[in-house]
Amino acid sequence: MEENESGLKSFQERVLNMYVEHPEVVRIWKRLDRNRWLKRMGSESDDSPIHLFIEGKPGAGKTQLMLKYLRRNPIVTKIDEVGTEIDTRPVLYMKLPVPFTYKGFYNNILKSIDPDFPVSQQDVDTVKNQAFSLMKALGVEMLGIDEMDYLLASTFVQRRAVMENIKDIANSAGVCLVCIGTFEIEQLRTLNTQHLRRYPKTVLSPFTSCNSSFLSFLGELEQQLELPSEFALNWSNPEGAFAPFLFELTRGLVGWIKPIIIEAFELIGAMEDGFSDFSKLQLIDGDILDQAQKNVIGEFADEDIKKILEG
Repeated sequence: MEENESGLKSFQERVLNMYVEHPEVVRIWKRLDRNRWLKRMGSESDDSPIHLFIEGKPGAGKTQLMLKYLRRNPIVTKIDEVGTEIDTRPVLYMKLPVPFTYKGFYNNILKSIDPDFPVSQQDVDTVKNQAFSLMKALGVEMLGIDEMDYLLASTFVQRRAVMENIKDIANSAGVCLVCIGTFEIEQLRTLNTQHLRRYPKTVLSPFTSCNSSFLSFLGELEQQLELPSEFALNWSNPEGAFAPFLFELTRGLVGWIKPIIIEAFELIGAMEDGFSDFSKLQLIDGDILDQAQKNVIGEFADEDIKKILEG
């Protein structure tokens, strides 16, 4: 591969891999680290619960927060007492199956261990025991369960049963649980007082204004692109128009900022094969950002965002 092609590929990969560990993300990651430490120390109590509900608006960045945490805690190879190498998996991430079934739930746990794991057609208890046994064998400390909102379509009776089933994972597999969803999943957390004690919640909040924190966030995104100084975008310039307009388009919801920026790069051709004129990045203006927002969120983006923020 020629040097300019290699450099282009590297730039486009950096665009796709942009991620800023802003203070809200770091705060929750530290809490997840602490919960795992409490579990290892055997210090779980009502005063120090090791499970967590992460709630937030759609587009707040909850899923990316958990996926990045997963990548921060990859497979660790350990050697047991007889000298055998064992690949441990400290953190797993899964989504609730749609529609919800118990067999689908346990199969999703197995898929979180290995995406190529074949879907088991055995009875529910067999799949459950296989999932729990593997989690124990792999030293799993934490299981993140995303899209808990899917459960809200179930009957009240099934919701209670599934939450008891999820509690059984913590007890039988010995893991910290992280339940992830919108504010609607508060209905699941408050089904009974036992859940309230076991599952404290935290909220992943969006940026509240185009303030110094938001400008710093944009500045870090631009740094990750590693553009030559002559092609600097100056997104974080407090006197510029880019930051306030992007904040207006996203209302500070981090989960939409990156897709809109990537779409803006797409619209000016920066993600196409053969792109090499970085001066074209200056073509990203209000019209491009506005179109990128509509492409990502929809033609009625402003109305949809308003409903999300007011919901």
